[in-house]
This record gives sequence, structure tokens and C-alpha cells, in this order.
Amino acid sequence: MSLETNLIADSATTVYTSTGQSAVTYISITNYTASAVNIDINIVPSGEAVGDENLVASELTIDANDTYFFYAGGEKLLLDVSDSISATANTVSSLNCVVSYTDI
Repeated sequence: MSLETNLIADSATTVYTSTGQSAVTYISITNYTASAVNIDINIVPSGEAVGDENLVASELTIDANDTYFFYAGGEKLLLDVSDSISATANTVSSLNCVVSYTDI
């Protein structure tokens, strides 16, 4: 397993890009500020841009000093070469993202 860590900006931030076929096994998004923050998350197929057609979470609110987990229950997100995960916060310098993945 490997890890990818990123700070999430107030513009589309690629938090993971698959370099081959991979399985994302865990994603956490942590709000390290004293205010709630909203986030949009996109799963973007190779060759496509961030948009409504690949939006999987819209204006998800992460409370102050809280963490939101995806795929923590054993689920996996399968990605092909150059597929990516993107996140956009409604404020800068407030969220970080940790992605755990394995090549398949």
C-alpha cells in the first residue's frame, strides 16, 4: 500500500492520479480549522475534466476540527491509468487529504 497526502485549495486540487490500475482503499479529509468547510469531490476519468458529470460529493460539510472518511469500511474504488480524484474546498488553507491505494 502507498499513501498520497495533499492540502486542498479553493480551486480543483488533484489529490490522487492513478499511474496504472489501482484500488483506492481509504480517503480521509481533515478540517484543521475552527470553522466548518464545504468540499466538492470528483472522480475524473482519464481525458476528462472536473465537472458535474463526475461529481460524487457536492458541498459536503466538514465540521471544525473534524475528519470525514471514505472507503473505511472495506470498500474500494478501482481506477485505471490516469484516472484521478479531485477536491475543491470553499476556503483555502483549511483541509488536508490522505489517500491510501494499492496497485492491482
